[in-house]
Amino acid sequence: MITLRRAFVILSMALVVSIFLVACGTGSTPNSTGTGSSDMGMGATATPTTGMGMGATATPTTGMGMGATATPTMGMGKKSALIHTTSVKISGKKVQVLTNSKGFVLYYYMKDTMMTSACTGGCAMSWPAVVAPKGTMTVSSSVMLPHKLSIHKTANGNQIFYDDHPLYTYKGDMMAGQFTGRGMDNAWYLAGVNL
Repeated sequence: MITLRRAFVILSMALVVSIFLVACGTGSTPNSTGTGSSDMGMGATATPTTGMGMGATATPTTGMGMGATATPTMGMGKKSALIHTTSVKISGKKVQVLTNSKGFVLYYYMKDTMMTSACTGGCAMSWPAVVAPKGTMTVSSSVMLPHKLSIHKTANGNQIFYDDHPLYTYKGDMMAGQFTGRGMDNAWYLAGVNL
């Protein structure tokens, strides 16, 4: 009887820990509404954390927009997480955006369709897909996110998706904090937390 109780307690604890890890690892929380990337316009000035807009300048943490730069500072979450966030001030509004573990801002492509990547081959040379390390089954985030992070097989590999949008970086962003791809071809936008 005591052995069964111990087994039950251990199994219960393992289940609770597993649920916690899955919840934290996927970075999902109940959906929230927000304007997300629509707040990331051109000619904006960004302040802490990631800038987004053509000709914008950002201060701590990372930016988003053509010709803009920012000084990256990672959030207080898990340093080993694949996805991080930073906030920026665009047209007077503070908006949070996604970054990779190196502080580079993440983008989504308007021509992608549900759960697929339209940017492959030559396109992916300029816009590298954000792919999960080999063997990774879940995506971790340094903070809780309002939408779901997931991994799906695309022509680019095991690509990371946020709210069913494939994520990319831009090769024109030469260092963390740059966001020169924002608005390019009227199809590339920064992945806002409220996408």
